[in-house]
Amino acid sequence: MEQQSSKVMSFRVAGVVFTLDYNDADNPRRLIPSYKNFYLPDYAGHSDMRVRVAPGLVDDNPEGEEMGQFDTGGTVHGVYRLADGGYKFQLRSVDGEIAAAVRANSDFSSVEATLTENMKNRPFGLNNVLMICYAYCAAYHRVVLMHASVVTRDEKAYLFLGKSGTGKSTHTQLWIRHLRGSRLLNDDNPAVRVADDGSVTVYGTPWSGKTPCYHNESAPVGAFVRLEQWKENLISREPVITAFASVLSSCSSMMWDKPTYSRICDTCTAMVGSVPVYHLRNLPNEAAVRLSHDTISRPV
Repeated sequence: MEQQSSKVMSFRVAGVVFTLDYNDADNPRRLIPSYKNFYLPDYAGHSDMRVRVAPGLVDDNPEGEEMGQFDTGGTVHGVYRLADGGYKFQLRSVDGEIAAAVRANSDFSSVEATLTENMKNRPFGLNNVLMICYAYCAAYHRVVLMHASVVTRDEKAYLFLGKSGTGKSTHTQLWIRHLRGSRLLNDDNPAVRVADDGSVTVYGTPWSGKTPCYHNESAPVGAFVRLEQWKENLISREPVITAFASVLSSCSSMMWDKPTYSRICDTCTAMVGSVPVYHLRNLPNEAAVRLSHDTISRPV
């Protein structure tokens, strides 16, 4: 088995392997410390996605058909469809500067990128190259990245969904405070995988929003819960159509890329066919935790 150099590194997240070939002056390990638990030392097997990063590899000029701008939580990126069916991205930092230019093939199995020379934005640039491209490559392997806060308890995982500001992190922290044995698995970007037998598993990832929570662990999904702030605590199980919309809207997806989006929709259909989805209108208090736990932990 051929041993990799210090700048060729492989990682596994939710069963999807990606390899980073880093040909730049700085140390990639220092740029992406949250990936440590997912590193595969001396890996020489198959990679689902290969990412090559080098100076001058991709320019940051617009190219191809502009697909629009998309927001990833306060940062807006430019997306262009290339003539060969692939994509080009201008990844911008929170201050609006281009942090990385990216070119990917149509299924995101092959990615090239060039980072900014601004050292302050290089960690952001490299992390977002890997996270965004992983999200779309993983769609071809029945894996989706979701905007959710995940808590585990009694060998099951519960994913709390909702728009920014609906109290996802607050609710999971209340579980940890009031329900002994509860543990945070991921606070913003868990990966959910549907197996061939239809079982649904959630995995920790190197991406967890503002909360440093990077566990290389997994658990079967017990339920999805869509949160809504309310004047009292009420919970109900969502019908299939509403459940599908709740889960799909929480996934990282590109509606304008038909093959990728179709696969994400298929994965979400399988998820709601196997796992119940609930709607919790709630106050940020212990009573909401007791209500949600007692409802969603019951056998369906």
